[in-house]
Amino acid sequence: MFRYSRPVANVVLFEMSGPQSVADGAAYIRALHDLSASETTSSVPVLPVVLIMTVDGQADQDHETRKQAAAWFKQNRGRLSQFLCGAIRVEPDAHDGHAAHVENSNFAKMLPFALKHADSLEEAFVMAENWPVSPAPKGAF
Repeated sequence: MFRYSRPVANVVLFEMSGPQSVADGAAYIRALHDLSASETTSSVPVLPVVLIMTVDGQADQDHETRKQAAAWFKQNRGRLSQFLCGAIRVEPDAHDGHAAHVENSNFAKMLPFALKHADSLEEAFVMAENWPVSPAPKGAF
């Protein structure tokens, strides 16, 4: 299952749970495009937001979805900080040391801002509330 929402002004929420259907994959790709289009289609300047990603269980995506997501990241990598100021991955049942693994992963290394780990959605929202509007450097908080 994949859901996309904007629960508060400075947060975009991607929720992934269990195996991803073809429709979930398509929704994920649409959400990525919506996210990157937000700063170019608005007549009002749009402040970057924090992306909160919840992952519950093994969120398997099919090959085509992974391929399209990789193409999106390749196309938008240079402008990520125009619409995102940070990202938080929420995994409630993560093992010890998992936060360090997430924050030092290859995915985190390619981002122009900090990627943090939270144990709960509530913790992630508190982190997002205190997130600087400009992209937080990788070593921040």
